[in-house]
Order: sequence, then C-alpha cells, then structure tokens
Amino acid sequence: MANSDTISSNNADLEGGPRNLLLAPGHLAIDEDEETSPGKSWPVMKVGTLVLILFGIVAAFLCAHGTYVHHWKRSPTHMKAVAINHKLEETAKHLHLDLEAKSNSSKSKHSKLSNPSLAHRNASHGSHGSKSSKSSKSDDCHTAEPHEPCYQAVLWHKWVGLVENPTWYKNISRASNRHDIQKYLADTKQGHCKRPCSGAYPVPHPTKNAKGPKVYCFSVSRGGAEMDTMFLQRQVGGGIFGCDAFDVFSDEEIDIEGYKTKKIPSTASGVSVDGTAANSQVFLKTWMAILNSNRWYHYDFIAKVDPDAILYADRLRGHLQWHIGQNVFFLNCAKYIPATMYGALEVFSKAALGSYLSQHQRCESSLPFWSWGEDRYMAGCLEMLGVKTQPDYMNFLHDERCWGVDCGNKAAVAFHSFKQVNHWFRCYDSSK
Repeated sequence: MANSDTISSNNADLEGGPRNLLLAPGHLAIDEDEETSPGKSWPVMKVGTLVLILFGIVAAFLCAHGTYVHHWKRSPTHMKAVAINHKLEETAKHLHLDLEAKSNSSKSKHSKLSNPSLAHRNASHGSHGSKSSKSSKSDDCHTAEPHEPCYQAVLWHKWVGLVENPTWYKNISRASNRHDIQKYLADTKQGHCKRPCSGAYPVPHPTKNAKGPKVYCFSVSRGGAEMDTMFLQRQVGGGIFGCDAFDVFSDEEIDIEGYKTKKIPSTASGVSVDGTAANSQVFLKTWMAILNSNRWYHYDFIAKVDPDAILYADRLRGHLQWHIGQNVFFLNCAKYIPATMYGALEVFSKAALGSYLSQHQRCESSLPFWSWGEDRYMAGCLEMLGVKTQPDYMNFLHDERCWGVDCGNKAAVAFHSFKQVNHWFRCYDSSK
C-alpha cells in the first residue's frame, strides 16, 4: 500500500501539480510559464534598448563630425591654413635644394683641387659657356643686310629724311653713321630694325659673273657734295659700284666704305666756250692714270660716269651686248644736230679706248682741248681717229639738258643731273 500511495501521489503531481522536473545535469528545464511571463523578460529588453540607443548616439556623432569637417574644409580659415602649409613646404623644399647645391659645389671645388687636369677641363668648358652667354646676348642684335627692309630704311633716313626734315629726329643728324641711325630706328620701332651689332656696316657688292659684256666704270669726284654722292652710290650699290669693276679718281685719298679713291692732282679749269667747266686737263690726267694701270684692258667696255648721274649697270650691259669687239663709242643725245655724246655717261669699247690711248698726242696737238669741255673733246678726238659712232637715244641717257628726266622710267640706263643727295636717292629709288 505504501508503494501504491507513493505511485498515486507521484501521478497526482504529474497531472495537476507543478511540472518541475528534476533533470540530470546537462539537460534543460523548460518552464512554459516563465517564457510567457512579461515580468521575467525585462533584463533582455533593457539590454537591447541600450544597444540601440548607443548605436544612435554614435551614428549621430559621426554624422555631425562629417558635416563639421566638410564645412571646415570649405571655410576661408581652412583654405588659408592650407596655403600657409603649402608655402612652408615649398620653402623647406628650396632650402633643401640650396643646401644640396652648396654641398655639391663644395664637393666640386674639392675635386678640382685634388685633380688639376679636371679643373683645367672644367675651366675650359666654363669659358665656352661664357662665350655662349655672350653670344646669346649678341643674338638680340642684328646689323641690317642690303637685301633687308631695315637696310633700305636706314638709307632713306640718312639720305632723305635727315636732309629734308632734320627736326623730326632726336640725337641723330646727317653726320650720324648708319649704326647710329639703325639704333634710332630700332628704339623708335621703325623699319623692322633691331639694334645693330658691332663691326663694319655692310655694303652691296656687284653681281659676280653677271650676264653680258664686262664693264669697267670710273668717276672723277672732288670733295664736298660730289663725294657725298659717291658715298651714297656705294651704300646703295648703284652708279659705278654696280659695274664689274670701278674706280673713283679724286684730288685727295678718301676711304669710301672700304674703297680708297685714287688721287689725281688738281688742275685749274677755267671756263669753256660752251659754258661748261673746261676740265679737259683733269680728265686727260685721269685717262693717263687708267692707261698706266692697264686695268681697262680686261673689260669689253669702259664707262666714264659723272658723280651726279644715276647709272643702272645691268641696263647698260643690255645696250652694249650687241657691240662687243667693235671699235665704237656711243652718242646719247639727238636733240641738236649733229647728235653728240653728253659727258654724264660716256661709253667706249675697248678698241676705241685703245685707239685713243695710242694716239692721244695727235688729238692734243690738233684740237683746242684746253677750251673745250671733256665730252666734246673726247668725241672730236675719237671721230678724228676713225672710231665709229653708235647712236643710242632711246632710254640710254635721260639728261635734263637733252630731252629731260623721267625718274619713273624703269628702262633708262642713266639719269642726269642730281647734285643733291636726297634728289639722287629719290630718283634712283623711283626707277628701280
């Protein structure tokens, strides 16, 4: 009975009593009432809430911090701070480079002292470097060449502008050389000019191996205005300086841009019967000087050109090419009868001049050369010696005493007379 009571009691406990089970260790006891009781779950809920609150606080802090940083970077204060920091970095960088350069320099000096041959090579290289720097500075200068616009501008201002309007210019005058005039044009931004370099100013040279006959030209020029015109001709490369060979005979030795004149003793002229200067004696001395030099013999024609005449040598060759080898001289004015040879441009073939030089004493004894003008005397002498005359009136010589002068004519061989340098230059420039 005792056993049955015990069993029933246990069953009662199982049916109506609490369901607490005593389990062996390692087993879980589940209480349904405990799972559903709200009073017993608050620790879990509070922990979850705290976690969520902490997470929200952290997120809010990070968001606020990011917004602050963003606005700080855009603020003027931040930009200024960045600029200052950049400058400090640049300064530190330069200081580092300077220190490194000084260190290398001291090492280089030490190396030179310890190795004399290396020091010598470096010194030599340094001298070349200094020359290079000087040459780079000299690259800023340029002396105008005859074919360049600046060269033509320099000549115009020297021979026209400064003559006709000297008050237009400051610090230069007619006496100024071409270097000074080019400096002026460079400083005043004219003529496409740079400042000239040191050294001789160039002049044009005759074309070598020019087509056509070879021509030797000469002028007899005294000082003053005539010599100024010779300088002008030399600088433009015109007049006798455009011939294959040339000479200037004068009563004194003068250097014309690298060419030295040949001296002829002065001779009293007097006045001729036709109103021209009776200068035949001066020219007789000149012809004898030419004869003694034998220079003329190497050329097909010999041309005597007055200083105040404008000559285009290339055009002259075109007129002479049909008469090479002939014993002839040229008549250049038919305004009066008979036609004659005006002295501004006298052209003789080599054979004609040979006839004169071999028989000039015959002419001197037969003709009144002391009272005639040189051109009249030479024409009369050569005709007497049997030299043929060759009329050439069309575009050979434009002379104001004959048919007048048209400087716009671009075919005429010569123009006469222009005793003032500015007039000579203007006519020469117009007919080019």
